[in-house]
Amino acid sequence: MEKLLAYLDEERGRRNKLAAALGIFPGAISQWKKVPAERLGDISRFTGISPEELRPDIFAKADLSTASETAG
Repeated sequence: MEKLLAYLDEERGRRNKLAAALGIFPGAISQWKKVPAERLGDISRFTGISPEELRPDIFAKADLSTASETAG
């Protein structure tokens, strides 16, 4: 979420543009503790920030399960 907030704060109006692209109110973005998983693709395409950077918690778990499957 830190990476997304930094991106949004770099330029005035980005939060409004992202909210419009997602069909939500800008205040909804401010309420997020984490980027919603169902919005990762849309937000990544809009911002250019990879899904892995937006939600490393999701992808770290996926990497660990893949690593343990290939090791066994």
